[in-house]
Amino acid sequence: MNKPHAGGLEAHRANALALRLELGLPVTATGTSAVTFGGVVTASLPVMEGIARKAADDRQDAVFAVYNTDADTRPAWYFLVFRMLDSIGMVRVEPVCIGAENALVLVTVDKSRQFAIDGRGVLTEMPVAKATKRSGAFARAELRIAAAAEALAPVLRTGAWRADAFAFQTDGTAVPVDTAAA
Repeated sequence: MNKPHAGGLEAHRANALALRLELGLPVTATGTSAVTFGGVVTASLPVMEGIARKAADDRQDAVFAVYNTDADTRPAWYFLVFRMLDSIGMVRVEPVCIGAENALVLVTVDKSRQFAIDGRGVLTEMPVAKATKRSGAFARAELRIAAAAEALAPVLRTGAWRADAFAFQTDGTAVPVDTAAA
């Protein structure tokens, strides 16, 4: 039996929604709108600067997946853009499973910092849990995200969940997808 798989940009949207859900946010909008999710194919300096500017302008932290090509269905890596009092921080992170019944958390690649979504839907930094350093914690998170993304693909095809559609030009400018240069 063949399983239909979302490919390319559809898979990127499914991954963004799956990560959102696995981090503990609902499918529907939250009252705080404090975290946004997305994906990019090229994580060049201008694009990353553009994402940081957009996070500051929109007053939203952001979790972005980076893909090697448009056709990839799994991200190569993730980065987190987070607001601070007087600047924007950006770190490479991995989603990590700290327990089957718990929401995923984000941990920096060097395992020195941990971020999670709190009960208000706001990204918060917290002490690094020992469970984040367990063997297989990242692999379990990847499996959860992939399973959720596969289950969500039909929802995305119906248009029941719509993401804000913007793209980043090579100079880092955010524009509506339908006006983006190829």
